[in-house]
Amino acid sequence: MSASSRPSRRLVRTRRYRLVRSALILVILVAVVALVAAEGFTGGKGSPAAGSSSEPSTTTTAPPPTYVVPGTAKGRTVYQVASYSTSYSEPGTRLCVPSTSGQSCGPRVLRIGAFYPALPSGSTPVPYRGYYRMPLVMFAPGYDMGYVNYMPIIDAMAQAGYVVVAIDFPRTSPPAEGGLDEADILNQPADVSAAVSWALAANTDSASPLYELIDPSEIAVTGQSDGGDTVLAMTYNTCCRDSRPKAVVVFSGAELSTFPGTYFPAGVSVPMLVIQGSADPINPPAASQQIYAQAPSPKYLLWLQGADHLIAYTQQSGYEAVVAAVTTDFLNGYLKADSQALSAMSQAGNVAGVSTLQSG
Repeated sequence: MSASSRPSRRLVRTRRYRLVRSALILVILVAVVALVAAEGFTGGKGSPAAGSSSEPSTTTTAPPPTYVVPGTAKGRTVYQVASYSTSYSEPGTRLCVPSTSGQSCGPRVLRIGAFYPALPSGSTPVPYRGYYRMPLVMFAPGYDMGYVNYMPIIDAMAQAGYVVVAIDFPRTSPPAEGGLDEADILNQPADVSAAVSWALAANTDSASPLYELIDPSEIAVTGQSDGGDTVLAMTYNTCCRDSRPKAVVVFSGAELSTFPGTYFPAGVSVPMLVIQGSADPINPPAASQQIYAQAPSPKYLLWLQGADHLIAYTQQSGYEAVVAAVTTDFLNGYLKADSQALSAMSQAGNVAGVSTLQSG
């Protein structure tokens, strides 16, 4: 080849440079495409792709029909609520009531309403099961009242992320077998204990909507009026004490001398919230003050200025809003170990012209 037909060294170097540059550009383009694919490109760093979830993926084996795993419950503060009702015959019990034939006997039967956080799924909500099980809260109604009368406070607790199991008692909630009998309150602490056992059994039953919803180590008991007397005896009277509750809320309740044991025995300390209306004509305000004075720490007394016996628990009102906020803050503090919730109680409970909150 003649010198005139050979490419110059400068031209060779230029061609080599172009080849290297082209290869480098190709490598960069491949890297960018791979990065975009990995990020699920949305125009912003760290943003999930449209239609994707930012929650960790979950692998599940074929679950029972009622078992749905929608993701993590951590950080969620308000839930949709689903519910169902059932009846439960307490094992080993016997209840005899007046009847047209003289007397009718059978087991004590509790009517139970279960309220639990849920997610929509078509026309039927499904239980909200995340990575964290939820505390159990029991609710006991007052004399001649059913749990359905207390839906504002029951809904508030369930919406805050609690499984709420409410009870109608066999002789003090209408329609009562053989007629209402307030003296049957002496059997009610055992009824609530039996309902706790029912809920924990449902928590292990794959056919139950409550299956694996409940944290069995985090239980609270709540009740209003005679129901408050009931859960107070269940947690703080030697006659009827159940050691499973980790917190108790007494809505307008009292210490009853008809219970045979001793209140507030040494060595027992269950966090307590007492709530009382100052204009309550049925449960004397002094009764709640006595509970608060005798209870060990930690304890709280929410005083509702001008409230009667029921308005704060059964009707949407300024009182009910305060009760719901303070109650859920209290439960969050002692069942969910949320220290910020306990700090929030003071602000929620001290509302000018409505309420004051005392602690000790």
